[in-house]
Amino acid sequence: MQYVWLVVFWGAYFLHHSLFSAAGLKEKLIQKGFSLRTQRLAYSLISLIGLFLILLYNGIIGGEAILMDHRLLKAFALFLAASGVFIVREAFKTYDFRAFVGLQNEENRNLEVTGILKHIRHPLYSATILIFSGFFLYDSRLASLVTLMCVLTYLPIGIWLEEKKLVKKFGQEYLNYSNKVPMLIPSLKRR
Repeated sequence: MQYVWLVVFWGAYFLHHSLFSAAGLKEKLIQKGFSLRTQRLAYSLISLIGLFLILLYNGIIGGEAILMDHRLLKAFALFLAASGVFIVREAFKTYDFRAFVGLQNEENRNLEVTGILKHIRHPLYSATILIFSGFFLYDSRLASLVTLMCVLTYLPIGIWLEEKKLVKKFGQEYLNYSNKVPMLIPSLKRR
């Protein structure tokens, strides 16, 4: 039953993510007097607290390791997670972190295609895959596998919503960009 609860918690977390990505909800909240900045700050706080609580619950569940405990596997797991953290760091060289979390107003900006965004369109989703894959390989209990499967199941939905929002905001400019730049994995072809 504890794994069912883990899936339910992840489902609620991702539903929260999807709802706050929807333009319709943002417009309704603006009509009720909530600025985009306030919405973004609330979203960021709820997301951070929710993630912490879910990962805490994931750790409390306990259980035996599914994979053999080996130093090379642990090293590879740490490499994956560190690569994900590196991608997050590179992404926030392009994104405005303070605006991203709601500490300041987001400006109406042009489509950003510099830095890591020259190579992949969704670096934070790529980082999420690497970090949670590393997390599972390092702590290979069933709870961590369930967490990884929940994340991997939701990411296509999150990416689809994000793409839809970006096409609506930037139109043909984003479509041209998406035809040139891969979604999650950089192309090995030279441009």
